[in-house]
Amino acid sequence: MKEISKKIYVKESKTHGKGIFALKNIKKGETIFIIKGKKINFLINNKKQAEIAGFNWIGFGKNEWIDPTNYGLYLNHSCNPNSAIKGRVVVIAIRNIKKGEEITFDYSLNEADIFWHIKCHCGSRNCRKTIKSIQFLPYKIFNKYKLHIPEYFKKVFKKFNISNFKNLKDLQNEWISFIKKDFSV
Repeated sequence: MKEISKKIYVKESKTHGKGIFALKNIKKGETIFIIKGKKINFLINNKKQAEIAGFNWIGFGKNEWIDPTNYGLYLNHSCNPNSAIKGRVVVIAIRNIKKGEEITFDYSLNEADIFWHIKCHCGSRNCRKTIKSIQFLPYKIFNKYKLHIPEYFKKVFKKFNISNFKNLKDLQNEWISFIKKDFSV
């Protein structure tokens, strides 16, 4: 395996703090880097717990996140991403990335905490302004990126998409019941 640090570097981002940038052209499908960090198991079933959860955590399963300690710490969101997370920790290019371009991914594709949301400043034409978990993702966006969404999050989207419920409270009640159970989607 090639030394991945020869593909990327960290510098100030125009959208948020520091970001990861391509040191050279990266081809679609190419591995960019592996996210390293501590695995976190944490039950989030209300807004207060969502606020306690780590800001930089990246979801990869039911009540499971990784708290990145390397480049993953600087992986910024975009509503028009050029990378995705394959499996649990492998960041891949989902389109060709030019030298000097910031590496971004859509946080919604790897987040299932229904209480989580952030303001978006990505500046893309299709910016959603507020980023929420996958349950709130429009079908059009889900279908565009479904090949790059981890299986767990695909199942969560299909079972718990907001359009399947009369209101937010019903979704919250069903979701809390689900995450407290000791089985997967």
